[in-house]
Amino acid sequence: MLGFFAITAAACSNDTNDAVTTTAAAVTDGTGGAGGGTATTETPLPMGDIVATALTNHMFTELAGLAVDAGLVDALRGGPFTVFAPTDGAFAKLPVDMLHLVQDASDGALLATVLKHHIVDGAISPDQLAAGELTTLAGDKLTVTKVGDAFYVDGNLVGPGVEATNGFVYIMNDVLVPAIGDIVDTAVAFKDCCFGTLVALVTKAGLVDTLKSAGPFTVFAPADAGFKALPAATVTAVTTNMALLTTVLTHHVVAGKITLDQLTDGQKLTTVAGDTLTVTITEETVTVNGVQTTRKVYNIDGNPILVQNVQATNGVIHVMGAVLVPKG
Repeated sequence: MLGFFAITAAACSNDTNDAVTTTAAAVTDGTGGAGGGTATTETPLPMGDIVATALTNHMFTELAGLAVDAGLVDALRGGPFTVFAPTDGAFAKLPVDMLHLVQDASDGALLATVLKHHIVDGAISPDQLAAGELTTLAGDKLTVTKVGDAFYVDGNLVGPGVEATNGFVYIMNDVLVPAIGDIVDTAVAFKDCCFGTLVALVTKAGLVDTLKSAGPFTVFAPADAGFKALPAATVTAVTTNMALLTTVLTHHVVAGKITLDQLTDGQKLTTVAGDTLTVTITEETVTVNGVQTTRKVYNIDGNPILVQNVQATNGVIHVMGAVLVPKG
């Protein structure tokens, strides 16, 4: 346990949603980046229980550190459990302020809920994983889908799994963000770190009730940095014209719940504003620590999705780094 605390005290993130193409024995970290659709091809090394297995593979140090903070270490030595374990790179893709908001919540309940959202009671081996719903230790649901030979959890690709003495650990290159309310509630919860401008504009345009309705909706939600990047004259023109503001905001909303596993290259999405968004999926090859990796990047009208599949009770949010400008 002293070794456990020594390692997790230095938890830091620098991995990615990448597919490792090397066959080296050790798992190598990547770099954070947008999008992602292929998981590492390496299977982590089984080294005892879930906690020991996570620590030995040096790709879950952020997760291990958060488990210490949330007081879940002893629980994870019980089980059996199945853990959909985000890599360090998965946490690196989250906006820093969003991660800090979860870590620094006064009672620690939010952090524990987020972590338990990744854990399922019982040992589910790779050959037992199947499409359907799983109940997490947080008491909510994960939806498992299968596309071709690949499995997805809430739209996030499931990577290789390894058997521990008390369950299974699966590599996840994205953090699974639980639904903490409807789309508006979720945006408000992360208002101080990410969505302050969006929340203010949705309120100004009178769209709160719409986005709190049953839906479901898919929202490509620009983070605050996206609004800050716009020319001041553009912001003034949009925010002083209520009809134009409504059009711009509803240009980011699509009817129905669409997770990234449901998107295809060249797909056209019809927005609530009545126009279309174009999906493009590209692959990038990067070299990290001497290891060549590939990843898929999902773009909406040429703008990459930064954080995908943030769950809401009435849909899903994909975090965008840029504002999507309606054509014409």
